[in-house]
Amino acid sequence: MQQRIAVEDESQVGEARRVAASLSRMAGLGEADAGRVAIIVTELGSNLRKHAGGGELLIRELRLGSRSGVEVLSIDRGPGMEVERALTDGHSTASTRGEGLGAVRRLATEFDAWSGTGGSAVVARVWASGPPPEPVAFGVVSQPLQGQAESGDGWEVRGLRSVIRLLVADGLGHGPIAARAAAAAVEAFQGADRLPGPEAVVHELHGALRPTRGAAVAVVELDLVSRVLKFAGLGNISGTLDVQGRGSRGLVSHSGIAGHEARRIQEFSFPWGPRTVLVVHSDGLHTNWKLESYPGLQARHPSLIAAILYRDFRRASDDATVVVVKEP
Repeated sequence: MQQRIAVEDESQVGEARRVAASLSRMAGLGEADAGRVAIIVTELGSNLRKHAGGGELLIRELRLGSRSGVEVLSIDRGPGMEVERALTDGHSTASTRGEGLGAVRRLATEFDAWSGTGGSAVVARVWASGPPPEPVAFGVVSQPLQGQAESGDGWEVRGLRSVIRLLVADGLGHGPIAARAAAAAVEAFQGADRLPGPEAVVHELHGALRPTRGAAVAVVELDLVSRVLKFAGLGNISGTLDVQGRGSRGLVSHSGIAGHEARRIQEFSFPWGPRTVLVVHSDGLHTNWKLESYPGLQARHPSLIAAILYRDFRRASDDATVVVVKEP
């Protein structure tokens, strides 16, 4: 699960370092790589506290095939920054072990940053043995309702070669019972690789979720050879394709609850282009967002897109998950 640490004072930066150390051990990072993660967390946390008036760090373990690592996301609502200037050597954060944002970029295996009038977001990833070769890049923010230890949302990615599948599930309600429904959806999805497409997978999930409270589900299949995206959804999972310079289009999901009510399950196909961004999210996010409102964001790392949408459109009354997919 992605760990969230609100950062307003130095003690919370220390807490973030402890969380990062734990996730580094889980990811099997060596001492040197774990040390890099610790410095990244210190720099980004100190930047939040001193320059943005506070913010949050989201830290999660990365798993992709045999590769593992740790991702650190920094999000704030501060005055913004000039990213290129902030990356210049000598533009440092006082009382830290590094040299500010430039040090974060040097230490990270993957790095990107975006800033606007409403604040900034930074992503830094450290992989144990270099970045994995990815035909597409993924960004995720998934957080439980505040005060809950478990999220009723779940997500999973399968494939990662020429054909990639994605699941986003939202268990009915929130808390442990909703979490069990989402986990059942993920487990069934993991066993459905041989099914012919999203429509068949959603039918499988519908059957698997009958003993649970039920969930909204959406399944995406992206074929990078035929350049076609297929989508099937049941319930209130939102999907959007955003094409740079051409606007966006919503993906059709039918009403219902997987495991309990499914009057119609149907698969839809859409063309996939090199400048296309896919956003799939639970109803823990409002749907009135537009990437064009954030100049330059569509071209950034998908984790930054997920972070900004989470920051600006999260509902306070529900779990929230947003997954962003694009080609590097």
